[in-house]
Amino acid sequence: MQRKHMVNLLKILVAVALVAFVLSNVSWRDRYQIVEKKGKDSIVHVEQPGSIRGDWRADPLRFVPEGQEAEIDPRDRLAEFEGAKFELRPGLPTYLRAMDLLYFFLGSLGFFVGVFVGSLRWHWLLRVNELGVSWSQAFRLTWIGIFFNNVVPGLTGGDLVKAFYIARITGKKTRSVLTVIVDRVMGLVALAVLTGIVVFWRVGDLPMIAYGVWAGLLGLLLASTFVLSRRLRSMLKVDRILRRLPGSRLLMSIDESLYLYRSHLPGLFFWMAASVLNHVVMVGGIYLIGEALGVGASPLDYLILVPVIQIASAVPLAPAGWGVGEALFGYLFSHYAYQGLPMASVNVGAAIEVMRTRAIALSIVYRVQIMLWSLLGALFLAFQKGRASSEEMSQLMNDLDEEEPGSAGRA
Repeated sequence: MQRKHMVNLLKILVAVALVAFVLSNVSWRDRYQIVEKKGKDSIVHVEQPGSIRGDWRADPLRFVPEGQEAEIDPRDRLAEFEGAKFELRPGLPTYLRAMDLLYFFLGSLGFFVGVFVGSLRWHWLLRVNELGVSWSQAFRLTWIGIFFNNVVPGLTGGDLVKAFYIARITGKKTRSVLTVIVDRVMGLVALAVLTGIVVFWRVGDLPMIAYGVWAGLLGLLLASTFVLSRRLRSMLKVDRILRRLPGSRLLMSIDESLYLYRSHLPGLFFWMAASVLNHVVMVGGIYLIGEALGVGASPLDYLILVPVIQIASAVPLAPAGWGVGEALFGYLFSHYAYQGLPMASVNVGAAIEVMRTRAIALSIVYRVQIMLWSLLGALFLAFQKGRASSEEMSQLMNDLDEEEPGSAGRA
């Protein structure tokens, strides 16, 4: 078996294992509890499994206890237990079935807006590198890349597809590839910046996330200074060092392409700020999808946790991040976003379990809507001229060192 097929199979197995683990830790059956808080203890007076008919948020609630056929409103039983509280714990299928379609549609538009702005950012990078690619081409290739990332299994990721077609159009391989890499890095950095700003309001609750993000941003700032500072580069004799390293031609081409952005710092800062705002819109879309499901987390929770989840999901452990995203949504939301649930004041364990199920439902719905949007990329791919095989695309990376240093120029 070829190495690439083994890696692909391993990713699929990782995804299957993660999804199986995540789904084994969610509630599948509907049930309710009547709980009383006494000191630090929670006394469960009633725990009844069954099935919810209609929307679990409806009033009156339509609940059929297990083993019965008649519908009841279980909240009527609160009168039997003075001082107790009612806790409804729908299963995952109930959350999905009762989703508010209007909120879902509005939330899904956030993803489209994000892709649209992302294509504008990438087109700016292409123009800076004088690659002569139109915005319409960048827009189409952005969607084709999303299609490969989320629908097509295999090692041919969307970034490689975008780089291949741009290199074919322009004939400039190194700069074409680097625009895709820089675009991806800018998107991830914008996520980190957003988290780094918003986490100030929750640093006491999320110290590891806060300090980790701030440390990463500091490291990136130092690395950027090293790449873009003419004085520092001269002091460290960067050019001389690169000429002596293995693969010096490729390294010098990459270095020259990155150094090019020194002459475009205002545009770089503008698109970084625009990317942060763009992620706010995209996170807002996920928040609306969460509201469609009734997740119950605050907007601040989303602004802090979702960027962290998306950064971690960018690590290619599984196809399209399946399993990884669900595990992260379930863990982070259940540990850091359950406090807003009414039951949290009475039964913390129940609140954590309920939030885990809701967050995993959110992750599943969010990924499915991305796959649906990705079909737009399939439509663009159908009309793409000169479609290539995965072998041809993979060969692009092997051919990068064929370009002579200096092709990017020093601006």
